[in-house]
Amino acid sequence: MVKTAITALIARKVWSSSGLPALEIEVFIDKRISARAITQSGLSGGYVDPILNSENICANLHKMLDCKIQYIDKILTPQLLGQRIDNQLIIDSILSLSTQNNKLSHADTAAISIAVADLAARYYAIPLWKYIQQEYIEPVMPLPEIEIFGGGAHASYASTVQDVMVIAPGAENYQHALCIGAEIFQRIKNQLVKAGKPTGLCEKGGLWPSYDHFRHALEMVSEAVAHSGLTAGKDIGIAIDFAADGFYETGHYWLNGNEGCGQTSDDYIATLTSLIKEFPIMSLEDPLAVEDRAGYRKLMQLSGKQVQIISDDLLDSDPRLVQSEDAALLCNAIMIKPAKSGTLTKTISALSHARSKGWGAIMAGRSIDSEDTAVMHLAVGLGVGQFKIGSLARAERSAKFNEGIRIAEASRDLVFAGAKELPKGM
Repeated sequence: MVKTAITALIARKVWSSSGLPALEIEVFIDKRISARAITQSGLSGGYVDPILNSENICANLHKMLDCKIQYIDKILTPQLLGQRIDNQLIIDSILSLSTQNNKLSHADTAAISIAVADLAARYYAIPLWKYIQQEYIEPVMPLPEIEIFGGGAHASYASTVQDVMVIAPGAENYQHALCIGAEIFQRIKNQLVKAGKPTGLCEKGGLWPSYDHFRHALEMVSEAVAHSGLTAGKDIGIAIDFAADGFYETGHYWLNGNEGCGQTSDDYIATLTSLIKEFPIMSLEDPLAVEDRAGYRKLMQLSGKQVQIISDDLLDSDPRLVQSEDAALLCNAIMIKPAKSGTLTKTISALSHARSKGWGAIMAGRSIDSEDTAVMHLAVGLGVGQFKIGSLARAERSAKFNEGIRIAEASRDLVFAGAKELPKGM
């Protein structure tokens, strides 16, 4: 067997940031060198989604993971043993077959794929980000999106909108961008404390949405942004993940929940364009429902040169969807989630297609997460100029941001992306 061949693979059950069982993969070379990766998932559309409302969630998840581990041990591992760790394309093609037969999820195969890449990096004694660096693509320190308020599925739908964040393209460097986000988070938290409002944390570390209306959240964040010392709307602004499918029903949008009447697509888009003019909004993620493609086209025509219009659920980090002919009419930026793509190879492919369209890109994790920090290495090594993982206020989130600090410290020649990776025309 060649020296760089996989000699063992272990799949085990560990615990996620949501207190639910998750799958961890550990791959080995001769028991001397190993690397691990843990699956990520979302509260909707992830591996836990089918059983979230069952009475015995953990027990059912344990059973599901037991079946996956059995498949990995008996079927997949024999196919991977002896494969060269630096032949990512072949390994990822094997993994893709496991998702086609529904034995494993994209999140599962992504963990295996990333663990193999990390094993190769460890074997060659280089950081993961440097190992996966692509030819002709400069690695960068990404611009972080810092969550201030959570909501939607991440807060039991206490509010409709999923994330209200700040983004500071005018920051001096990566660390400065984190400091700006942290200051705004703490300022708003203190305001809520003084007002006697709850300051608990949501699934990704954002503050509990203890505001009466979405507009109130924008007002609070805008006021805090004004105290940042940067020019609002240029050097710093607001990023919003609407996750609009969560408040879209029978052709209408219910941005303020059950209050008032639902809005038609045209009326809702008018609301969005009005908010863009009123507040220093720089980025809209999943602002419309997946089925409302006509709405996406209209929003792009009206606001595509003023703000990022990001697709997450619409294109699902799927290379086939990203390269479709009409994709460029729907958005100008894409959320890249390896746990949705399924393998490192497909993640790179989706990113390549997005770049060919001149889009911005944001590397992101998912709401059900762990201490695993590989996603930060992927952002840096693949030259993805923006990074979204949540707030700084939960350990599984700060672990990624802290890994970025270590990377920047060890590689001082890495350039901070700042505004460079925002879509052309902004």
